[in-house]
Amino acid sequence: MKKKEITFEERKKIQLEMLEEIDAFCRSHNIKYTLAYGTLIGAIRHKGFIPWDDDLDLMMPLPDLLRFKKEFRSEKIIYCDIDTHRGYYLPFPRLAYKTTYQKKGLILKSYGVNIDLYYIIGIPDSDNEVNCFFRRANVLLRRRQKIHKIYTLATRLLPIKSVPFYNTIINNYRNYFLNAFPYKDCNRFFAVAGLPNWKEVYDFDMFKSLIDVKFENKTLLATADYHRFLTQEYGDYMTPPPENERVPYHGGHYYWK
Repeated sequence: MKKKEITFEERKKIQLEMLEEIDAFCRSHNIKYTLAYGTLIGAIRHKGFIPWDDDLDLMMPLPDLLRFKKEFRSEKIIYCDIDTHRGYYLPFPRLAYKTTYQKKGLILKSYGVNIDLYYIIGIPDSDNEVNCFFRRANVLLRRRQKIHKIYTLATRLLPIKSVPFYNTIINNYRNYFLNAFPYKDCNRFFAVAGLPNWKEVYDFDMFKSLIDVKFENKTLLATADYHRFLTQEYGDYMTPPPENERVPYHGGHYYWK
């Protein structure tokens, strides 16, 4: 029987439900987080979702992320990373709704409707050290991209679940960031989000002060330095893009299990 596909509006309702549970857990366990990237723009500019956006982004300091991974338990939400899901390739985890999935190959089903959970690590004050850190990260990134390309092609065309050395190479990339620098001993910070670059380097601690912001009908947490963060990332973040660019970023098809 064909599974029912989840609509765009249903995805938003699921994600909002997830946000409410995650927020309640973090507040009750004193775990810091902030809305981030497009989700933070949505909160500031639209008081909720960017109307055409299809994903949600959160950030945590690395120590808080490690606590969250250890302590968070939910009947509806599952924590996803390379330790929990075959074929996971990102250096940061995602939180997924348990009763949904995305078809990825002949026999593979991926995590479903999800929220990206980026984390912040510390980095040295020396620009030379940071440049060395980025160069090594990019070497590992290229290896990760190559093995994931092979994995994606193989699992979509063949009835297999894995390829040799996949987990080792992906783990090396993920662990490089986890073990880079102690968060508490640094004055500058780096967001493990996408490509390693200077745009994700912050000379301020965005978790020093958190504020309540409205998001749809919920009250969630955001960095009090949201203007500084969003300006660094996007420039004039209060001006929406041209209409022809107002399209979902990720796309994809999700289904109910």
